[in-house]
Amino acid sequence: MYSLKQAPRAWSNKIGQYLVTSGFQTSNANFSLYVKKTDHGIVVIVIYVDDLIITGDSDVDIFDLKKLLKQKFEMKDLGKLRYFFGIEVIKSLKGIWLLQRQYALNKLFEYGMMGCKPILIPLEQNVKLSPDEGDLVEDTTMYRHIVGNLIYMTITRPYLIYGVGTMSQFMQTPRKPHLDAMRHIQRYIKHTL
Repeated sequence: MYSLKQAPRAWSNKIGQYLVTSGFQTSNANFSLYVKKTDHGIVVIVIYVDDLIITGDSDVDIFDLKKLLKQKFEMKDLGKLRYFFGIEVIKSLKGIWLLQRQYALNKLFEYGMMGCKPILIPLEQNVKLSPDEGDLVEDTTMYRHIVGNLIYMTITRPYLIYGVGTMSQFMQTPRKPHLDAMRHIQRYIKHTL
C-alpha cells in the first residue's frame, strides 16, 4: 500500500473513520486533530502521515486508546514524545519546551554555515533592501529553501519573524544583498545555539 499514490489518503480515511466510530470528533480547525471527551477528561490525537501523537488528562484513557489502536492496526509505541518533525519536546516542572536546535544545526551544516562567525543581532539595523538593486542570485531555489527553513524555525524562535518576513518578500527575484542579509540571519542563529 505504501507505494501507491493514493496510500496516504486511504490511510487517513481508514484511521479517521475508525477514530470517529470510537467516539472521537474531528476538529474544525485541523482535519488531522481528533478529540474525545471521557469521564476523566479528554484524549487528543494528532496524526501526521503515519505518526500519531496521543495526549490527554488521563493515563488510563491514553493506555486504553493505545490498546484499542494496537488491536486494529499494526503499531509501535515509541513512548513519551521527545522529537517530532524537527522539533525537540522537553517536559519539565516549569512546563513543556519546544526546541529546534538539532534542526537549526542540520540546516546550518546543509548550507555551509557551520564555520561562520556568529553575530549578536538577527538583522542589521537600518538595513535598506530594494527589490531591484544588486546582482541576481544564481540559485533562486536555494534562496527559497533557506527562507522556507527559516520560516519553519520561527515556530520556536519568534524573534526571527521580522528578518525572515523581510527576506521572504524577495523570493521571486532574490539578489545578492538579500542573500547577504539572509546569511546574516543564519549567523545570528549560530550565535543562539
